[in-house]
Amino acid sequence: MDQVRTEETPGLDRRDMLKAATASIVGVASMAGLSVHANAEPARHKKWGMVIDLQRCILCRACTIACKQENKTPPGMLYNPVLEEETGEYPKPVRVWFPRPCNHCDKPACMPSCPNDAILKREDGIVYIDPDKCGGAQECIKACPYEVPLFDTGSNYHEGHGAWNEIASPELGLMQVPGKRITANQARKCSFCLHKQDESGNYVSLPACAKTCMGKAIHFGDLNDPNGELQTLLKGRKYMRRLEDKGTAPNVYYLL
Repeated sequence: MDQVRTEETPGLDRRDMLKAATASIVGVASMAGLSVHANAEPARHKKWGMVIDLQRCILCRACTIACKQENKTPPGMLYNPVLEEETGEYPKPVRVWFPRPCNHCDKPACMPSCPNDAILKREDGIVYIDPDKCGGAQECIKACPYEVPLFDTGSNYHEGHGAWNEIASPELGLMQVPGKRITANQARKCSFCLHKQDESGNYVSLPACAKTCMGKAIHFGDLNDPNGELQTLLKGRKYMRRLEDKGTAPNVYYLL
């Protein structure tokens, strides 16, 4: 279990009002592998990441559904599930939840585990799996401490010909053919909707989860922009990252 630090950052205007809620989240976050820490100085290069406000997440799972529709994932495969945790005992248990996309770590554990060098980390921080190289070894699934990579068994919702199977999936430019995907028997995961980038590497539209979030809990942007939305949020609130003791340096932050 990670040790949770409780130091406060400046600018938390609603601290007193939210003290009780924050205390509950901190407690369960420790169980979920999260730890609180102070803001770090950003580097100069662009690095895409997420800041997720746990106080605004309403457990609607719209992010999960939007991601599934956007990436046309097969049965049972969720790139961005909402995980639930419970702590405390009757009659006062505490239950919290948090979306869990890929962390696109600075030091991803999945990347060195792949025997085919199919997992690549781009200069903008996005970690993705190259379907042309993936041999289905599943070593990345074993290596990731966040249980993010998933194995595509090739199952479809509707076998054979049909509108769903014939519609192209925009994910990394992949195409589906009737009854069979080219990602069958390979690993897949969240790519921060990489296909929404333009030729210059900027997003023409937010990733599906951030765009759809009804509670406005998911914020996406450049973590290395000192004046950007993400850094502004991190400077004003306590926040956590999952399993920092694993040394992966995740780029998804959770506001308390």
